[in-house]
Amino acid sequence: MSNRLESSDPRRAPAPDAPHGSGDPSSTKAARSLIIGSTLAGLALYAATCAPGVLWQDSAMFQFRVWHFDLAGTEGLPLAHPLYILLARLLACLPLGEFAYRVNLFSALCGAASLGLAADFLLCMTRSRRAALAGVIVLGVSHTFWTHAVIAEVYDLYAVGLLAELCLLERFFRCRRARWLVFAAIANGLNQSNHLMAILHWPAYAGVLFWGLRGRTLNLRGIVAVFAGLAAGSSPYLYLMGRELVAGRPAGVVVWEALVGPPNRATFVLTYAFPFARQVKNAILYFVMNFPTPLLLLAPLGLMGAWRDRAMTWFALFGGAIFAVGFVFAFRYVVPDQFVFYTPCYVLMALFIGIGIAHWQSGRTRRSWLVFVLAVLPAAVYEVAPTVLRRAQMTLGTRDLPYRDSYTYFIRPRKNGDTGAERYAREALALVAPGGALFGDVTVKNPVTYVRDVLGAGRDVVIGVPGDITPAEPTVEMSPEGIAPYVERGLAYSCSAGVYLPKWLRDSHDVTPHGIIYRLTRKAQSEPPTRPGGTLP
Repeated sequence: MSNRLESSDPRRAPAPDAPHGSGDPSSTKAARSLIIGSTLAGLALYAATCAPGVLWQDSAMFQFRVWHFDLAGTEGLPLAHPLYILLARLLACLPLGEFAYRVNLFSALCGAASLGLAADFLLCMTRSRRAALAGVIVLGVSHTFWTHAVIAEVYDLYAVGLLAELCLLERFFRCRRARWLVFAAIANGLNQSNHLMAILHWPAYAGVLFWGLRGRTLNLRGIVAVFAGLAAGSSPYLYLMGRELVAGRPAGVVVWEALVGPPNRATFVLTYAFPFARQVKNAILYFVMNFPTPLLLLAPLGLMGAWRDRAMTWFALFGGAIFAVGFVFAFRYVVPDQFVFYTPCYVLMALFIGIGIAHWQSGRTRRSWLVFVLAVLPAAVYEVAPTVLRRAQMTLGTRDLPYRDSYTYFIRPRKNGDTGAERYAREALALVAPGGALFGDVTVKNPVTYVRDVLGAGRDVVIGVPGDITPAEPTVEMSPEGIAPYVERGLAYSCSAGVYLPKWLRDSHDVTPHGIIYRLTRKAQSEPPTRPGGTLP
């Protein structure tokens, strides 16, 4: 950390609309009103646009796991997300409609809390209520943030953690008291128990600890307290690791999996082989999609303004470090949902835009209306973009499913009125019942499992396993041995086709449409499917 952080600049002048007083800039009545108002406005927006029930893919998986209070899951430690499951289950105890809706509503609460924390942080950084409010709006209507505030997902809870850490660190650098850094470490630990992206903050924290020791802001006791706070916050995740150790797994294997995932995931996490040009194109697309407004151009101005202001230099360094590490991680992480792993960068980008707005306005009130128009512009873009892209016949590279319009589903963040997944699941179960077996991939099988096990439709339908959730009985293994009896009786169906089915099944079976699902029949010229060691009778 630079020695520019040694003291706040006494010459720093607040913006004309800044809260008065020499203490905490966010503690005045006007500032508190802005923070509370941002939170309530966010909650109103996300509750109004929240998905009404069960969803596709990972969201259905989370809804199912929250229903069963499954802290560990089936996909390995990094995909357990125990803090999310715990907190979502607490909210889902409230009588607020169907269970899946309550889990979605937890994300709305996380999104609203994130906006309140963002308002607090930007007020402390800029001392401008206009800039803080504009920055909050930019974050609140950004595509990934808004989308994950209305479905069952972990990323807006991660945003709460990141913004809480930044607010606590702002207090630490302003007050020079180690307890704020300890609180930030606790917040980081809790964030890790939700999503391991919080580990990407560690290099930035290493810089803070080095600066604190060198400038004697921290001593050995303070360092120990920081690590103790990190461990305390990480306790939900450490608990899951402890369960694995008690079950007899080697300590080295458990720690390695806790950091990078099981072998099938670690390959992606640790890879450095990727198509560079395509990743550059994708990264540009993701940021433009999240901030389709000219205010995006103010982010570099905000970063430079933070660097030049002694009271904000720490954020230029700390936030810049998280942005850089998070960007590099996401950039070479070649997975279908790569865009979500830029979430730390999206949050920080919105904050730097807020700081950039403060510098761009520079006390001029006549630009305020333009700033707020440009801040809400993305919401209008998302409304019209599906129609424009469809008419232009631009492909999104996404999968078409019954009752899911890809343009609307993936481009428009709001999900109010979207009952496509439940409608699909109920119809699929009705086509398979009674006594049939339904196979497929998790995108469509997860909502089917939720509707069968939680909502009680088609309880005699057999669900193929394994997947990323564990259905109640009856189930059958999706294997040559498991599928054969149902094929022979004409009761084998799939909710997937093509590349979404295993190659052995596609090679030996015909997949023919049967309403919104597919019937599986053995190919006339094919041999019975085999496994190593023999042919099925």
